[in-house]
Parts: sequence; C-alpha cells; structure tokens
Amino acid sequence: MTKIVDLHCHILPYVDDGALRTEESEELLDMLYRQGVRILCATPHLRKGMFETPDGEIQVQFDELRMRAAQYEERMLLFLSREYHCDDLFRERLNAGNVLCFGRGRTVLIEFSYHHTYEAILSWIDDVQARGYCPLIAHVERYPALSGSLEKVSTLIQKGAKIQMNAGSILGREGFRQSMWSKRLLKEGLVHVVASDSHDPENRPPELDACFHFLRKKVGDAYAMALLRENPVQILTTIEGDSPLCKQSV
Repeated sequence: MTKIVDLHCHILPYVDDGALRTEESEELLDMLYRQGVRILCATPHLRKGMFETPDGEIQVQFDELRMRAAQYEERMLLFLSREYHCDDLFRERLNAGNVLCFGRGRTVLIEFSYHHTYEAILSWIDDVQARGYCPLIAHVERYPALSGSLEKVSTLIQKGAKIQMNAGSILGREGFRQSMWSKRLLKEGLVHVVASDSHDPENRPPELDACFHFLRKKVGDAYAMALLRENPVQILTTIEGDSPLCKQSV
C-alpha cells in the first residue's frame, strides 16, 4: 500500500524520547517512506517535568526534517503537532489557546498516564472540547482505566473524542493481552486512526505496512483504508465544523 498517513510519530531528534540523533531521524524517515507513508505528522511529547522542549526549538527540527524529506522521488507532506499529556502544563496551554492542532483543523492529540481514572479521562474530554478542540486519544489500548470495557470507550466516542491505536499493539508487540484488547476494539469499530507511534528504528520502529496487511484480513479493506488514510486525511484537512468524522464514530 502507498499513501499511508501516520498521525503519531516521534521522529524529530533532540526533543523528547524519540529519535536521539539526526541519523536516527533520517533512518525513521526512510523506513516510513518505504512502508508507503506519504503524509506524516511529527508529534513530540509535551509533559510537565519530563518533555518541555519549547515549540520554537521543535519548529527548527521540523524544518530540517522537511528538507530531508524533499529528497524522495514521491512527495511527502509533513505536518507538525504535539502529543499532549493531560497535566497542569497542558491545561495552561489550553487556557492560553496555545495548542498545536493537526493540520488545518482543531483536533489535538492527547495522552493519559496509567494512573488516570476513568472519571479523570471523562473530565479531560469535557475540558478539551469546552475550549473548542476535538480530542484524539493516543494509544487507547494502553490505559488500565479503559481496558476491557467497550462501553467506556464507546462513551468517550459518544462524547466527541476520537480514538487512535498503535500499529505495534495490533501486531502483538506490547503483549498478548494488549493485542487481544486492540482487536476487540477494532472488531466493534471503536477506533478511528491507526498510527505508528514510532520512536526509533530498532526498539520502537514503524510497522504500518505490516499492520495494513493484517487489518485488511481482519477488518476488511474499507476499514483498513479508513484507519490508515481516510480518517487521518480528514483530521488534517478539516476546518472546524465541516467534518462528519468529528461528529460520529467510524
């Protein structure tokens, strides 16, 4: 498959726990290109006390990445956003309206910790939406507060949240239980986006081509295309208020 869209990737060097050096970033970019990715969104972490690289420094690294991407025969479109941990620092950004959304729209990538309760997750969804943003929940399969409950995930979607899942989880890289939970969510149509969440070429590489072929067999061509291309494109190109994706589940 070509023209995959990867909305969640830690490819920028020197900014978080993703690529440690320019060479790793270049290797990741090449891997993604060979796997058919033609639209890529870099999403470095913002987390208080852990990943607080200023947006300006991130922009410098992103501009250099775009220059490297220009070498390929087929054009790659690159976007810049962030993965926001739901903490006090993110709340400050929300209150100030200082949030890097996906593309032209108002969708923002958010993540929770293993310690967030279900009630806290619901509260954050309300807070993000109250400030005019559409939350895309990163790697939903990881959170103990949601694990095993289709009803809880469905409730988040009904409240307006969108759901992202990691390709590696689907392929079993995070263990059997997480893989089975991921497949249950996919079977019920409770996932909007599959992304790489890749950090480096060896330990957390992108596996989007393998995941696409797996998804075609398990959920069919139409849903596989929606997860890896159609829904991500809609998130990147939608202007506030004109997207059916931001109003209903897949």
